[in-house]
Amino acid sequence: MRARASFRLAVPLAAIVASPACDGFIRPPDPLELDPDVVSVAIMLVAGEREARLLAAHPHRQEDEPPPTLTATLKGPGWTAAFSDTLAVQECTDAWNWPGPARCLHAALPEGIRGGERYEIEGTAPLGPFSGEVVLPMTPVLHEPADSLHLPLPAEYEDHLIPMRYRIGSGVGTLLADVLDAFWLEEDGTETEAQGSLGYLERPLEGAEADTVRLYYHERPLRFSLRLIGIGWNYTNFLENEGLFPLPKPWPSFGIEGEGVYGYFDGVVPSRVTRVWVR
Repeated sequence: MRARASFRLAVPLAAIVASPACDGFIRPPDPLELDPDVVSVAIMLVAGEREARLLAAHPHRQEDEPPPTLTATLKGPGWTAAFSDTLAVQECTDAWNWPGPARCLHAALPEGIRGGERYEIEGTAPLGPFSGEVVLPMTPVLHEPADSLHLPLPAEYEDHLIPMRYRIGSGVGTLLADVLDAFWLEEDGTETEAQGSLGYLERPLEGAEADTVRLYYHERPLRFSLRLIGIGWNYTNFLENEGLFPLPKPWPSFGIEGEGVYGYFDGVVPSRVTRVWVR
């Protein structure tokens, strides 16, 4: 079953997809529930990227306290890479109310992340070791629209319907329509980056093989790119169960387990892009 909750990728795509839950991640009811050294971890690998980012937070500490200190290593096909450099938290998430003091860690990878590949993580947090694994979804195949699509500029605000046909594998738990590189075309021939959302384009898709997105629009001529984003089941399960406490058994997998550590470990796989012109 596809995830129905609204979801939007951070920009750039390499940024970790993170939920702004006020009370931290889902976890079973255990004695560590309110331990100040508990760590919540978010890791979202992005196909094609040669880097990985890890967001770690102390959800039961105050914002002015130190963020968690941990070690972590990512394992790919024949290689390992340590999370070391500390980045600004905004490089890992655009959530404005992330719970507790947080730290964003970065790992440089010897090759790009690949769809359909298995990746593992292991590390040590203040309360003990943790580990996880994920098999990234296969790359979604976008059949329609073709490589380019031209739409007439409407005389008034109205819906432009854009049918999408695609093929996805069983590893995709959440499928999204995603917009990037959106620019207004000015009268003098220059371009201005379009700010904000473009109608109802960026949303979860429900159909197994086809769906329709809507562009509600009437302004200047516009160009943008449209693609599919496939996200795995670990994040999908997390999103489906966020806010449930206690979480009833059987507990779904979020891809991370360990001593005093909870969170999710998953992957994002984009399709090819379609260039769209409205003019």
